[in-house]
Amino acid sequence: MKYKSCHLIEHGISINVTCIQACCLSREFNKGQLMILPVFRDNTINWEELFSIKRKQRTEQKTKDLSACEGCYNLREEDWDEEDYISYINFDHWSQCNSNCIYCGVQTHKPLTKNNTLNAIKELIKQGKFKNNGEITFQGGEPTILKEFEDLLKLFIQQGSKIRIHSSGILFSRAIRNGLKEGAVTVIISPDSADKETYKRIKRVDKSNKVWDNIKHYRRGLRQDFQNLVKVKYIIIPGVNDSFEEVTAFLNKVKKYDIKSVIVDIEYTYANSNINNISPHIYILMDYIENFAKENNISYDLYDSALYASKNRKYEQTIDFNHENLKAKINHFQKLNSDKNIKYSN
Repeated sequence: MKYKSCHLIEHGISINVTCIQACCLSREFNKGQLMILPVFRDNTINWEELFSIKRKQRTEQKTKDLSACEGCYNLREEDWDEEDYISYINFDHWSQCNSNCIYCGVQTHKPLTKNNTLNAIKELIKQGKFKNNGEITFQGGEPTILKEFEDLLKLFIQQGSKIRIHSSGILFSRAIRNGLKEGAVTVIISPDSADKETYKRIKRVDKSNKVWDNIKHYRRGLRQDFQNLVKVKYIIIPGVNDSFEEVTAFLNKVKKYDIKSVIVDIEYTYANSNINNISPHIYILMDYIENFAKENNISYDLYDSALYASKNRKYEQTIDFNHENLKAKINHFQKLNSDKNIKYSN
């Protein structure tokens, strides 16, 4: 039966600090995430109960759109299967981080929660309910300081999973490096700047050189077809790193380090407040990065807020990528939209 759904509603879970949801994606209409189990504790997951709830949600999705998913870019119409299994897991069940990004609303330097999932995941695999070649994402706080991280990583590599890890890049992980060499792991690091002082302002830690060195070490010596598994993300933060100079310095470093994959996002507080009125200079910066990527054979992707902003884009003028003209145009719109720029304090 054809109906509008997504792989997360059908066969995904996002394990958070206190609950289990279908996903962690933001919504265009701010309706939150689809809840599966409201409580996650004692390091156990009742898989029978979880699959029962997912069956009910799939049935509801066949007859009408789930309100929590309205406006999500992940929805698509196709024939979905009826089996009970998990093929996508997002780990988001801790919040401790070794960075303190000004745009992050979840990070903390408090001790990690006692929640761990290793035994529950082993049980899922034992029941034959985890699909080989499934997709795994680590985010939450910083994965490399999570006690069970390396054990989980090894387990999923054994299962033939495709693993995506969001890391601050401050700690170098041999487990991540080994996964990259096997082509099983994608690591996403978001320095958001090539400038040491701007990085320090955004992250509120003085680790810029360390992060870029670790990016270089992750990248070094990978097979040609694995080189785009090291992805560097630039979150455009109005009033902080949204200038021609900042983006140009970032792109120059991407080229210097021979990075083959770039991701762009927009700071979500600004994007959510201005989704139908994003400053044109933000779009110009995104186009500038995309053009640079095409010219240098680098993959280019957009993340959540940038995707929604692109969907609602109203600025469609042809852009001249001559640097002087580009710089003047960016500065012009920056000044016009300065009242909307986020003014973070240190």
